[in-house]
Amino acid sequence: MRAGNMKKGGKRRGVIALSAAALIALGVLAWFALRPAPLELPYLTARSVAVLDMGSGRYLYEKESDEPRPPASLTKLMTLLLVLDDVESGALDWEDTFTVMPEQAGTPGSKYGIRVGEVYTVRQLVAGVAMASGCDCVQCLVRLCAEDEDAFVARMNERAKELGLRGTHYVNATGIDAAEHYMTARDIAELARVLVDRHPELLDFTSQAELEVEGRTFRNLNRLAGRDPRVLGLKTGTTQIGGYNLVTCAEQDGRRCLIVLMDSSSDAARFSETETVLDAVYGRKS
Repeated sequence: MRAGNMKKGGKRRGVIALSAAALIALGVLAWFALRPAPLELPYLTARSVAVLDMGSGRYLYEKESDEPRPPASLTKLMTLLLVLDDVESGALDWEDTFTVMPEQAGTPGSKYGIRVGEVYTVRQLVAGVAMASGCDCVQCLVRLCAEDEDAFVARMNERAKELGLRGTHYVNATGIDAAEHYMTARDIAELARVLVDRHPELLDFTSQAELEVEGRTFRNLNRLAGRDPRVLGLKTGTTQIGGYNLVTCAEQDGRRCLIVLMDSSSDAARFSETETVLDAVYGRKS
């Protein structure tokens, strides 16, 4: 190769390298310009908070979001994920039925109110868990999906590892307070994101204040559902030790976010503080 050609080739490569560097720099600047701005929020009583912008995957606000706490019935998000995965895979069908036995009807915790001998479909049981937070409905689904609760909980913990939920460990499928049963607000947000992305049909239940499913009526414990048009669900959770918890999926103008509040000061506070966050993200509702 002649010296002149070598010089031309070197210049060409230099121009290409500079152009590539310029494009990367412009991309970085554009990302910083377009990424959601962090939220400025007033004091929230919730001890742990995580606000996730689902489009960008960026956390807009965090408060002790990596602190493990008793998640109460937010545990049931993982229960629902496994059940809906089984429906998707064909291992379970929406119309499969379960006949209630004494051990399900008498389970501790919040209840939908199933009775011994009654027959429920998977669709009804999912409504009972997603809307009424029925531990009794959870136990029916557990028996449809696994040999017993221990086997189901093993699946829950295995899935948590697969999802990278490092601040999560389950002891039961309902969220009843127990030693070594915990989640972080960040893990709850990540789990809720996976659940909504993989199984958007869950929002058909959680966005409703009340729903009739195959002749049975289910009322939502989430007081924002059906009242605030931005709210698509997801789940409440309350226990004596875990306190008042709420995870909310919301959307406005095509922008979705997830808001996790753990251990708010009262039942009313978890809803009012969620609306405070929603107003900060979207602006006050009209």
